[in-house]
Amino acid sequence: MQCKDIPDGVFLDAVRRSPAVGGVGWRMSWDVHAALEFLVGPVPVNLFYAKARKLIARGLLGGCACGCRGDFHITADCTGGQCCCGIN
Repeated sequence: MQCKDIPDGVFLDAVRRSPAVGGVGWRMSWDVHAALEFLVGPVPVNLFYAKARKLIARGLLGGCACGCRGDFHITADCTGGQCCCGIN
């Protein structure tokens, strides 16, 4: 399995399906990873973070893909500068 085998929309849907924390829509990486595996089956953690990095680089996802808690959020959902990326 490679990054290209996980459609962008499916990954972003996994973010949306994960429980939001902090009142501003951030999602923890382990919750997003679990939601993604529910949608597509087993995904190695290194592949999960590689796909997240690609989406972040393209501006579709905000957060951190270093292996920490993530704080993932969909940039299109950012409003009023509440997300770290500040994209509206």
